[in-house]
Amino acid sequence: MSHGNYTVFSETLLQRHSEIFTPYLESVGLSQDVVDRADSEVPLSSYVQLLETTAEHVDPCLGLRMGLGQLSPPTSGSYLGAFGHAARSARDVRAMLNFISRYLVVHAHANELTWYLRGGRVEVHYQLTDPSITRRRQDAEFAMAGLYATLCKVTNNKFAPLRVDFAHPQPADISLHQQAFQCPLRFGQSINVMIWPSAMLEEPLVTADERLFQALQPFLEEQRKKRLADTELTSRISQTIAGNLRAGHVGLDAIAKQLGFSARTLQRRLQEQDLEFNTLVEEIRIAKALEYMENSARSINDIALGLGYTEASSFTRAFRRWTGLSPREFRQHIR
Repeated sequence: MSHGNYTVFSETLLQRHSEIFTPYLESVGLSQDVVDRADSEVPLSSYVQLLETTAEHVDPCLGLRMGLGQLSPPTSGSYLGAFGHAARSARDVRAMLNFISRYLVVHAHANELTWYLRGGRVEVHYQLTDPSITRRRQDAEFAMAGLYATLCKVTNNKFAPLRVDFAHPQPADISLHQQAFQCPLRFGQSINVMIWPSAMLEEPLVTADERLFQALQPFLEEQRKKRLADTELTSRISQTIAGNLRAGHVGLDAIAKQLGFSARTLQRRLQEQDLEFNTLVEEIRIAKALEYMENSARSINDIALGLGYTEASSFTRAFRRWTGLSPREFRQHIR
């Protein structure tokens, strides 16, 4: 995959802060859609550039403030969609870190989180692995502050970091960093690292929800495989399927015709990427269903119609098959 194909799903992040980002979209080659929709897939380089450009004009600590949740009112939802809900539903911190390490690619290509147990301490490392992105302070501070805030929240502030390292040079003013992390800070390091006491690993999460965690895992595993093998063609096919769900025109022949292929050619191209057409259609239905359930107040009937079901009962049965929960139960879990 070329670096130009790396993408990040904005989920609700840009939408929540649309008034901040909108003035700078055009300058980085993005359209208004990325803040109007909660499911926009944005080129990673443009997303990081948007953070940097906005910070230059608005606040040099923009990423840090976003990660700490200082720019929006408290919410019980997650700005990382199904990935975020599943991470917070893990049984303990160890399971949560293992989950994030494996499934972060579902949220963003070229984002890597790893953790190590060394000398009685937990080291959590974060980095962008795309070498073509050189200005990355805002992404790093957003990711590190977001992880810090999440770990504090899910453990009821039981633990405090021992040290935080950043790969970028030290900003002129680090007073907000000092106030936020309350521990030694180092800048200009080889990688972004947050160090915690090892006892934190076994701490149960106050947000643990084994049923929701298990319900979302199969979907996220499929998305992980898809993201790892993602190509421009797969993206085009997926977008065409998603755009035709409501009308119900998602058969192999109809999608192939829109893409300018024969049905046989489309099947062959999918097989080359170890994908199966009907499975892909269902995965897209699942993804759109989760998006609608999480990010809108739409009725179950309206969601069913939007996904191409003629009856809400058919959608309810499908949703239960996908997640083990009814649509109503799912909404209760994420509130």
